[in-house]
Order: sequence, then C-alpha cells, then structure tokens
Amino acid sequence: MFGLAWAFPFVGKTHGAVQAQYSVKWGAVIVIFLLSGLGLDVKVMLRNIVRWRLHLTVQLISFIVLPFFAWGVIRFFIAVHADIDQMVYQGWIIALSTSTTVSSNSVMTRNAGGNDSAAIVNAALGNILGIFISPALMTLFGDDSVMFPPGSARGKPDYTSILFQLGLTVLVPLVVGQVIRFVFPEIVKKLAQKLKFSIINSIALLIMVWSVVCDGVATRAFYSLSGVDIVAILFVDISLYLLACAFCLFIARLPWPFKRWQEPAWLDKWRFSREDAVAIMYCGATKTVSMGIPLINVLYSSTSSGVVGVLSLPLLLYHISQLFIGNFQVPLLKKWIQHGKDEDNMTLQVSQISEAESLPTFNTRRRTNAE
Repeated sequence: MFGLAWAFPFVGKTHGAVQAQYSVKWGAVIVIFLLSGLGLDVKVMLRNIVRWRLHLTVQLISFIVLPFFAWGVIRFFIAVHADIDQMVYQGWIIALSTSTTVSSNSVMTRNAGGNDSAAIVNAALGNILGIFISPALMTLFGDDSVMFPPGSARGKPDYTSILFQLGLTVLVPLVVGQVIRFVFPEIVKKLAQKLKFSIINSIALLIMVWSVVCDGVATRAFYSLSGVDIVAILFVDISLYLLACAFCLFIARLPWPFKRWQEPAWLDKWRFSREDAVAIMYCGATKTVSMGIPLINVLYSSTSSGVVGVLSLPLLLYHISQLFIGNFQVPLLKKWIQHGKDEDNMTLQVSQISEAESLPTFNTRRRTNAE
C-alpha cells in the first residue's frame, strides 16, 4: 500500500480519481465496522460483558495509562530539545489516544490460547467508548501549548460533528451488524466463511492506509520529515508497544517478591488467569488504525490533507509494529499458558497423592468357612 501510494498518489488522495473523501473515509470505514459487528458473537459478548474488573483494567490502560505515559515521553523529548518534527509529537499523542484494535487483538489472543471472548468484548467496548473518549483526550492534550504551540495545526473540538460522523461510520454499522447476526446467525456464519469477511476487512483497512499515504505523498507532506523523524517514530512506537505489553502483564499477574512473608489474600484474588492476562495485554497495548484515521480526518478536516497524512504516520507505524511483534509474541505466550496448565496439573497430582497417603489403611482378612 505504501508503494502504490508513492507510485500513484493522485488516485487515492482526497478529491482524487476515486473521490477518497467519500469512497474511503466513509465507505471503507462503514465496511470495516459492519463486518466487525457481523463477526462478534452476540451470546459470547453477553456472557463476558459482566466481567467488569477485566474490562475496566483494559480500558483504563488503553485510555488513561498509555496516553498520559506517551504525553510524559513527548514532554521529555521537548524538554531535551530532541531533533524531531513538532507534528510527530502531535501524531504520537493522537495515536496513543485511540482505542484498541477491532479484530487483530482477538485473533492474536486466540492464536496464543488466551481468552479470545474477553478480547472480542473489549475490542467492541473499546471502540464504542473511543467515539466519546478519544476526541476528549485529543482536546485535552491539544490545550498543551508546549506540544501544540500557537500556529500549529489544531483539531477542531466540535463534538457534534465528531459524534455525528463517527456515530454514522462506526457505531451504527457495528450495531446493525450485531442485529443482523442476532436475527440470522446461521446465514451470517455461512456468508462469513464463503465471502471471507476477515479478508474483506483487511482489504478495507489497507485501502484506508493507502488513501492516507496518498494524501501525504501528493501534498509532499512526508518530505518535510527527515530520516531522524522516521527512525524516531519507529523506535518510540516499538518501545511504547513493548512497555505497554510488559505493564499489562505486570498488572494482570501482580507478583509477590517477598518470599519471607506470606502473600496477602487480596493479591491472589486480584490476579487474572494467564488466559485473561494475554487478552488484557493484546487489548491494552494495541491501537487501532480503523478508528484512529477517521477520527484524525474528522478533527483535522479543515486543515491540509497532507497534515492528516503526517499526523497519521505514527499511528500507521505503531499498527504495523504491533502486528509484527504481536505475531512473534504468540508462540511465547502459548508456551507460557501451557506451562501454567502443566504446573496446575502437577500441583493437582501432588495434592491427590498427599490426600491418598494421608487416608487411614485397614488390613482386612477374608473369613474362612471354619471360622
């Protein structure tokens, strides 16, 4: 997609050959969230929606911990006068303010043997909440004059416009998809297998990426970024993702390093299972392009399309990084989960043997006829 955009930028740019401002920024987004609604099992969602502690943990990490941690990192770079373009800082804070991914987190959770049902619920919940929370976060950070100095591109905090467009392109298709799946579950499953919904979803996502890069190339906005900017974006994106993964696993499986003292009961009750921890990690650390790019388009609709392209670049590279690293994490997490199961089985066997040895034994003798 990057190569095609670089070769034919005037095809996919705003007001280009395919009129991307309608066909992509509305059409592709609607397709993505309609298919997401059709792909989410209603019964699974209802069964897992009551696990409020898990959902609260994921959403707090996604919408509070990561955005404010990224804000701290950016303020550090600004304080030390790092040689990075100002718009890259803004792109980072926008990227980390978006919700979790729509589908890749649940797919990687399932492949790793984690609780994919919890991942599916949090993917849907996060993207619904993101319609309201992400614009609020961007407005909050936009008031930081150090990060957004006077004269820099500012997103318009017009909540009526934001909620209207995101509601029509994200929330309505998601709800419609859920209603159709609830009414015609078997037909939807057959269509999903025959038409390959996951492939269509991926194609629509790639088209969105292609259109954004077309805007950046056509307006020569990407040429304003130096090699240092690109390397910095990749390095920080990868570092933020790995730190987010480590934090999610730490919170989900709080350790007790003090072997001399007995572990408190509340700590054991707090800990999630390894399967749940994997779902928390993938949902808490990942960020969505399908939600982020439409949000940037809405917020920065009055600015140059090239500005949208540059602001989207940190999010695009974060998304690519999380897909590559996330898939490498799958076999490691799968072994970790299996190791936990083996430990549990071994503990159960030892306890059963101990119980058997502790039971009283009786020597009985069969009575003979003479007796």
